[in-house]
Amino acid sequence: MPIYGVDVASYQGEPDWQKVHGGGIRFAFSKVTESTNYTNPTWSHNRAAMLALSDFLPGGYHFLHGGNGAAQAGYFLSKAGDLGGFAVALDVEASGANAATARDWVAEFKQRTGGHPVIGYYPRWYWEQTGRPDLSFFDSVWQSHYVSGSGSPGSLYGKVPADWWATFGGEPISILQYSSSASVPGISGRCDVNAYRGTLAQLRTLALGDEMSAKDVWEYEIDTGDGGPKWRAESILGHLEKAQDETNAMLKEALARLGGLEARVTSIEGRKRDG
Repeated sequence: MPIYGVDVASYQGEPDWQKVHGGGIRFAFSKVTESTNYTNPTWSHNRAAMLALSDFLPGGYHFLHGGNGAAQAGYFLSKAGDLGGFAVALDVEASGANAATARDWVAEFKQRTGGHPVIGYYPRWYWEQTGRPDLSFFDSVWQSHYVSGSGSPGSLYGKVPADWWATFGGEPISILQYSSSASVPGISGRCDVNAYRGTLAQLRTLALGDEMSAKDVWEYEIDTGDGGPKWRAESILGHLEKAQDETNAMLKEALARLGGLEARVTSIEGRKRDG
């Protein structure tokens, strides 16, 4: 089962984040800035209220325009405040923005934050429209593809096909925005809803660069991308141990056969000498 998140801007007003969290949402991105001249008036509310939640990952994003990516990163940092506990995303989807501008934004942001991870919201349709650029300068990709209808995050996610998670741009997809018509307690009207296929601890590691605990590593699930079951590290290790045991048994059998062959050769050579 994935964990669910939302992303909001000024259109949603000031969400009641306690109710949002109570409705099962475990991460969120709030718009902070756009270009070099707009700050979301609800960012201060969202920032404080999201930080007050436990068992939750807060996030902020910048809506990129064409032009000077580094200057836009500086503007975002001047308005966002301390981002030590926040997931950070860069929204790239028109307004003259492209991968080159995004790369400059990410480089400037990382240089000024000591390498804080950046998740790139870069929809597949826009990636194709902009010439299928390499996106490996992001730490991960946030993709969007919408199911039909409206409803709760869980009911809508049930309509998502597995191939919507397929990698593109040289970087895996970690977050999927799969509807703009979700109903979430604490948010007025419909809102964007997202899924992450893992635990909150794993998402926190991805978004903040924290180290994973031994338990998280042991239970981490690997999606093979073929629609089959996911593999856990513990399962993979079990299969490797079984394969090693089988290999050892085959080697022992081969050595035993070689020993028998050597004895037969020695016997034949002895008979030749006697004859």
